[in-house]
Amino acid sequence: MGNALPAAWFGSAGVWVGFVFTLLVFSAIFGDHLLARFAQYVLVGTVLGYAVVVTWQSSLALDLVVTLRSDPQTASWQWLPIGLAVVMAVAGLERIFAQGRAQPPPRGWRQGLRVLGALPALGLVAFSVAVAAVGAVQGTLAPQFLYAARSSLEWGAPPAPFATGVLTLILTVAALVFFVIDPNRHVTHQPRWVQRLVHGWVWVGQRAVWLAAGVLFARLFAARLSLFIAELSHWIWRFQSAEIGSLLERWWRMGMGG
Repeated sequence: MGNALPAAWFGSAGVWVGFVFTLLVFSAIFGDHLLARFAQYVLVGTVLGYAVVVTWQSSLALDLVVTLRSDPQTASWQWLPIGLAVVMAVAGLERIFAQGRAQPPPRGWRQGLRVLGALPALGLVAFSVAVAAVGAVQGTLAPQFLYAARSSLEWGAPPAPFATGVLTLILTVAALVFFVIDPNRHVTHQPRWVQRLVHGWVWVGQRAVWLAAGVLFARLFAARLSLFIAELSHWIWRFQSAEIGSLLERWWRMGMGG
């Protein structure tokens, strides 16, 4: 039995480590403390490391490196993103090492490196914002309004579905007005009836957004509660499959002299 205990212990080391870090992360609900921050840092570092490995294996190593090795002449244009990435990484490392140090403003090669590193970063941010803005209009705002306008108002529908459609259209338009229009800035010089109309739409849209946020929060809470229950069930199953319960029982009997 003396040899079985260490073997069972080392065989279940992964379960113990995962269980301890799960408890440390969960303990953050009781306040911000050192152990919770440590577990969160380890979690973030592990996720980032895994993301780097997956990005390299699924994207860079396959699409970029293989293409450059197979036909470097026709794939010469792909050296451009490599060069921009290297410049941005070197410039970022220079700023990281220089952060927090009392030193004069950068000049010479350091200033040029920061400018070169800022160019691809600005381009990346600009393209990301443009794609997000166009996607929000084409993929969210416009389809949402058109869907509410087309599918909600069915003139031959019974009273209950028709009233639901009208309410859906009103709340959708009011929510869009609430997000787009600021009454204190956009309709200040308009007639009073226009101001009252816009303020009314904004009031309805604000309540609609609050209602939607409450529903989303309730669904999010239910989803997180389900994940918590699933996590508990998972760890119970892991402890049972790893025979840690029987191991603790044997330790208890050994400690009690049984």
